[in-house]
Amino acid sequence: MFMKNLLIFSLVIPILTLIVSCGSPTISLDISTSFIPCGFMGDGESPQNISIDPNWSENPHSAPKCIKITYNISTIGWAGIYWLSKDNPCNWGEVKGFDLSKKGFTKITFWAKGLNGSESVQFKSGGVKDKTYKDSFDTEPKLGVNLSKDWQKFTIDLKGQDLSSVIGGFCWVANSNVTLFLDDIRFE
Repeated sequence: MFMKNLLIFSLVIPILTLIVSCGSPTISLDISTSFIPCGFMGDGESPQNISIDPNWSENPHSAPKCIKITYNISTIGWAGIYWLSKDNPCNWGEVKGFDLSKKGFTKITFWAKGLNGSESVQFKSGGVKDKTYKDSFDTEPKLGVNLSKDWQKFTIDLKGQDLSSVIGGFCWVANSNVTLFLDDIRFE
């Protein structure tokens, strides 16, 4: 009886492993592999008003690092940074964006927190449109949030969006002094 049970057990385990391993894989793209945070806007066009540290190692959401951004409001009254496609460094539409339409992405997920909590920030994707090439989509209205001092997961919905030309992969905007932290920005 023991040998019969052992035989059944040894046959069942590989089948269960096969079922688990054949589940739907999660398709995702780390934004840093295709986009860079170089699209400084508003007050952010003056280096003294905004700083970005992509290698901040103090309390990241996922070790070893996260992104720390500090904005000090100035004369324009708002600032932001676009993560722009790497095809042409800091591509504002000089070249076509990435075609992500066949990847099955339906959202962008990311983790964010503020230094003090209650920082008001807006996030979006797409909307670059002032040059020869344009984003094929725009996630308006922006996702407006008040950040916490603790890491929180946020989602930008991409369902139904045309992702055939993605130039502005991710963006944040604020109209007050903020220090925010970002981590694990992904197309999923």
